Amino acid sequence: MIKFKRIPIDNIVVGMILGDDVMNSNGLILIPRKTALQQKHIYRLKLYDILSVVIELETSIPLTIEEEEVIQPLFEEVVNTPNVSNQQNFNEFRNVYQKNEDEIKSQLYAISNGDQIKIDDLRTISQSLLDGLVTKGELFNYLYHLKANDDYTYTHSLNVSLLCNIFGTWLKLPAAQIEELTLAGLLHDIGKVKVDENILNKPGKLTSEEFGAIKKHSRLGYDAIKDQPISDAIKYGVLMHHEKMDGSGYPLGLHEADIHEFAKIIAIVDIYDAMTSNRSYHKKFSPFKVIQVFEQESYGLLDTAFLFVFLQNIAHNYLGKEVKLSNGDIGKIVFIHNTAPSRPIIEIGERMVDLMTETSLNIEEIM
Repeated sequence: MIKFKRIPIDNIVVGMILGDDVMNSNGLILIPRKTALQQKHIYRLKLYDILSVVIELETSIPLTIEEEEVIQPLFEEVVNTPNVSNQQNFNEFRNVYQKNEDEIKSQLYAISNGDQIKIDDLRTISQSLLDGLVTKGELFNYLYHLKANDDYTYTHSLNVSLLCNIFGTWLKLPAAQIEELTLAGLLHDIGKVKVDENILNKPGKLTSEEFGAIKKHSRLGYDAIKDQPISDAIKYGVLMHHEKMDGSGYPLGLHEADIHEFAKIIAIVDIYDAMTSNRSYHKKFSPFKVIQVFEQESYGLLDTAFLFVFLQNIAHNYLGKEVKLSNGDIGKIVFIHNTAPSRPIIEIGERMVDLMTETSLNIEEIM
């Protein structure tokens, strides 16, 4: 006879079998009984504030050490830097970044026109910026404070490359894979070189024809590099980074099992950088607003195991940083809720403001 036990969410391990349906507040089933729980299910339970679940005792599978190492976020200690724009390190980073803008534009344009990839030159572009960081985690803050640039396609490619490198470190990927992932991030939007700039930079809503033209860029990018002397992982990262877990993405309409891991990682970073950048059609969002969007809208679209690691680490990178709230108050982030990283506790003078309970407030800006 199967025995059942109710356990707290924090005690769930991958492989446990759900003993009863888990429902939301409206009575809809979130996860059906008999489901073998995976990290994506655990993440969904946390998003819906489910505190405990019933599991089957006899059939539940213990978590292996290898699995545990993959899903545990790696938090870096960050320096308290209230005003990043006044830091010498940031100014030096900005100078190197600006020097690399023309180089990345030249390289991507040449590759898109059939020139052979100069792998060492591309690696140097990203590495020269990574080498100048005091801690890798501060990269997110630096990129957030850089001024907007008209050549968004190229600066975005550089940003995604750098962020993929950090993300690979958080996922504890081998050094060789991180190097390839970094290059895949740099090349992910190379197909946009072939798309009309007037469409790419259009401030208003795109027509269906214009959006169709933009959607061709991942295929165009793959075609530009498919015969280049680089790994298939890099090529698939370029081709598949707009695919979605539920099959609603493009250009192939692939489902989760058929999407390469590099593409799943790049998809997350691609969206994050786009939303935290100033564009012709929207002002940049704060990292915590973007985390909130991910929490609310990404289930079934992005890989939840990767996303969980990404969101937790981004939020923890801003511990100790000064932020501006939607009511104009300025305070310092002092605590991150693991179940809701977009709603930290803010210290404002002598009082603590918990955004988990102060739901009318949001973080508008990183100072």
